[in-house]
Formats: sequence, structure tokens, C-alpha cells
Amino acid sequence: MNLVYGREPLGSRGRIPIFSMSNNYTDNYERISLDHLDSLRRYGVNPFIPEALWLQYEHSTIELIRKYSKPAHMILDVGVGLGRLLSDFPELRRFGMDISFSYLEIARTKKIEVCYALVEEMPYQKGIFDIVVCTDVLEHVMELDSCIEKILAVLKEEGTLIVRVPYCEDLIWYRSSDCPYQYTHVRTFDDYSLRALFEETFRCKIVEIVKAGYDAASVNRLKFRKFIPDRIKWRLPLWIAKIRSFYEPLYYLLLKKLYDSFEINLVIKKR
Repeated sequence: MNLVYGREPLGSRGRIPIFSMSNNYTDNYERISLDHLDSLRRYGVNPFIPEALWLQYEHSTIELIRKYSKPAHMILDVGVGLGRLLSDFPELRRFGMDISFSYLEIARTKKIEVCYALVEEMPYQKGIFDIVVCTDVLEHVMELDSCIEKILAVLKEEGTLIVRVPYCEDLIWYRSSDCPYQYTHVRTFDDYSLRALFEETFRCKIVEIVKAGYDAASVNRLKFRKFIPDRIKWRLPLWIAKIRSFYEPLYYLLLKKLYDSFEINLVIKKR
């Protein structure tokens, strides 16, 4: 058995060790991942997130990994997906877990050591990783507290946890008949709920917060939109776009001042 794991796998699929049994939850996620990959192959786009936003999200997290990591650090990506985050860090010892074999096969090609496991059934030894990254996962899990407990358990005492989740998300679509999937986003987060969760429930310390993903076309993310006349609200993206054409730094400054982000990163340390 690979010494990074705390128990023997149930089996394997090719070179991917399996630590969780498939169920309705994992089958649903596999379906989502297959639809994602099919869209990438056919049209070159993510069907769930505009590429420009996806790149903003990833860049924000990559910069945090770069800030808090050192060469040869052991890093785990919980919900590794396609391995896009870790592919930027060949100098690190990279591990990834997911519940989509389709994703894991691709992540393996990037020389990430992967396994198939639910977060609730975390297979790694305790206190082994210098950095754990968990992006776009906690809004999906059924047992939030249990998952966070498992994630923190595999992190070294002096290690760093980087979490990214959707910020102040409207869940109406996920609960509607238009959503073709089950077990999608089952909760939303804001600054206060995240601080209560990590600082009070789990007695951790949040050392940095970075919001990411701004889009002037998303009027529903406009701050104070209830107090802005409609004639201005709908013209504002055009005005901001003109600013971008002659001074891009001012454009991004205005986006952050006028709009809420779509996602939020937390850098967390154990107390």
C-alpha cells in the first residue's frame, strides 16, 4: 500500500485506487462530469461556467497556492477535477481525490497521484499534507461538518488549508425543474457563515480572504441594485466596458467596488 494512505483500497480501476463505493450521489456526479467533458470535446467550453469566470476563479486560488507553498511540499486537491490547479505546480508532491473516474483519468496524465474517494471517507493518513486545497466542493457535500473534519485531519498542524466556494449564491435554479441534476449546490456561503464555520465550529484561524470572479454583465451581482434606477442598472455594463478599452486597471477596480464576486477563497490555519 502507498504509505500516504491510512488504509487499504477496496480495489482499483486501472491505476486509480478506490476507497469509496459508488452510489446515487457519485453516479450523479459522474454524469455531470461526463456532460462537462462532452461539451469541452465538442465545443471547447465548460457548459456550467463561462471560461472567463473560471479562469478568474482558478487564478485567484493558484496565486494563493504559490504564496503559501514551498518546493517539495505535499499538496492534496480535494475534488481535483481535471487537475488544472495542480498542473501549475510540478515542484510540489501532488495528490488529488475525486468521485469521477472520468476526471481522475485526466488528472493522472498531469502526473498527479489520484484516488477515488468521497470526502467523508478520506483515505489519507492524518497530518500528512502541508497544503490542502478544496475548491467548489463544500457547496455540494451532504455532511458539511464531517467533510471539514476529515479535511483538517490530514493537514499538518502548521499546514495551510485553501478553500474556495461560491459567494452569496442564489440557489433557486438548483431547486427548480430546469436543473437536470440531483445533489447540486445544497448550501450557500457568505463572509459571516464562513467565519462562524471555520473560526467558531472548528476553532481555526482565517488568515486571508480573497474574492474572485467579477462580471459587469451580471446585473444581479450589482451591489445596492435595489437603489439604482433600471435605466442606469442596465447601461452600467456598457459604460464599464468602455473604461476597460482605455484603462484596464480602473475597469477591474470598478468591478470590485460595484459588484459582488461569484466566489470567495479562504486561507485557513489550525489553531
